[in-house]
Amino acid sequence: MLARMKSPKLWVVIFTAICVVYFIFAIDRARLLIQEGNPVLTLFAVAVVIVPGLGLYLIAREIRFGFTMQKMGRQLAESGQLPADDLPKEESGRSVLAAADARFESIAQSHDPDDWVKCYLLALAYDESRDRKAARASMREAAHLFRSAPPLK
Repeated sequence: MLARMKSPKLWVVIFTAICVVYFIFAIDRARLLIQEGNPVLTLFAVAVVIVPGLGLYLIAREIRFGFTMQKMGRQLAESGQLPADDLPKEESGRSVLAAADARFESIAQSHDPDDWVKCYLLALAYDESRDRKAARASMREAAHLFRSAPPLK
């Protein structure tokens, strides 16, 4: 049971459910504030709803991004285009930075910003080179291109 609680997907479901319940309570409280007829309380009521609403929007956006990443990874795996996990590893299990940077250089040279596969591979290379911010930006670009691209053959 404890091992199941460590699942990130489970935590996403729990956190999202808590946010939905909070949003429902916020709407109820906002309704009560609006019924008072005071313009200041009405403005406050709007703010009370906007903040958790924005949070739910961001959660939904990240969940969509995660599902899109899974679909992209599956398509690349099925087509045999995922790079092998053959970089030398440190004791911690992370890739040796020099080897990751060398792979990054070769992938960056063949990068095509209009090809979701190249953006995805570049994101993986950024991640191996420990540049998480650039990896996420490249993966977002890959996801954007993927949504409008035909499936791989």
